[in-house]
Amino acid sequence: MTETSVKFENVSVDFTQDKQTIHAVSDVSFSIPAGQIFGIAGYSGAGKSTLVRTINLLQKPTNGTVSVLGEQFFSKDDHEEKVISTSELRKERRKIGMIFQHYNLLNQKTVLENVAFALKHSGLKDKEVQKKAKDLLADVGLSDYAKHYPGQLSGGQQQRVAIARALANDPEILISDEATSALDPENTNQILDLLQELNQKRGLTVILITHEMDAIKRICDQVVIMDQGKVIESGSLIDVFVESTNPVARKIVGNDFDALSILQSMNIDTQKRNLVKLVYFSQEISQPIIVDLYSKYQVSASIVYADIEEFKGQPVGIMIVELSGSDQQIKDALDYLKNLDVQVTELRGVTQ
Repeated sequence: MTETSVKFENVSVDFTQDKQTIHAVSDVSFSIPAGQIFGIAGYSGAGKSTLVRTINLLQKPTNGTVSVLGEQFFSKDDHEEKVISTSELRKERRKIGMIFQHYNLLNQKTVLENVAFALKHSGLKDKEVQKKAKDLLADVGLSDYAKHYPGQLSGGQQQRVAIARALANDPEILISDEATSALDPENTNQILDLLQELNQKRGLTVILITHEMDAIKRICDQVVIMDQGKVIESGSLIDVFVESTNPVARKIVGNDFDALSILQSMNIDTQKRNLVKLVYFSQEISQPIIVDLYSKYQVSASIVYADIEEFKGQPVGIMIVELSGSDQQIKDALDYLKNLDVQVTELRGVTQ
């Protein structure tokens, strides 16, 4: 398996409507590491789905380069266009599974027949097709529903059938395009947990396109935020949900944790007070780090603000504290926190 599943380089997608050019995707560049659950988030119309459709060339880019699993699918600049051959594209597309908000099941066929239908051109014998289809249903927790019809299933169960069908050709990449948008919270979480399980058991790269930030926080390793066809923020969940300074990205992810805004709302002057932002993870949460600062370094820490977020089931603590002590004591205390892998941001003198 390659280290990078998908690579976008300066990808743009333009449409013409009423003699006007619409820039659906504008000069986007980023890579999706193999084996990760990677989120692409943003409001409706941000360009998420259009960008992802370039992965298997369901949407041809206007410019840029798209590479998938080490193969260059498309490249175009001002001088030359290179496109993978139709036969090669057909073969490579078998390595990419897709699920959508609408399940697109065949209502006149049973659940087992729906999954088996995806194996129609697999080259397997009938008995092998039946066995594989049953195994796939077991993987998504639907062994007992093989003879049911789609209309007899809940929305969450129908999406599980769609996932089983998408896995029929043993893909290396599974694209989930707003696949939980029509589901209630309980079924949404169950589908997200299933995607995470498949990622872990199969080594699948899962690309999660969504406007639901809770879905990103629940299972993603990394995320990019798109707005008006551009990537406006990217990185780990902490980078995007806690550390982002981009006001549009903060609004999209629903993050009101902006240290300076919080301090301003409390009429706290960062010029005069020794303020520090701390971000710390589960293994540190149980440690009395505030007490430690005084007992080890004689530094008093008064909590100005505190909150706990959860990312991939891991609690993350966020605090703003005011430190009192000599410059050397405070330096030693902050070095101690950094050695505990606490992210430290000094706020004194910082202004918006």
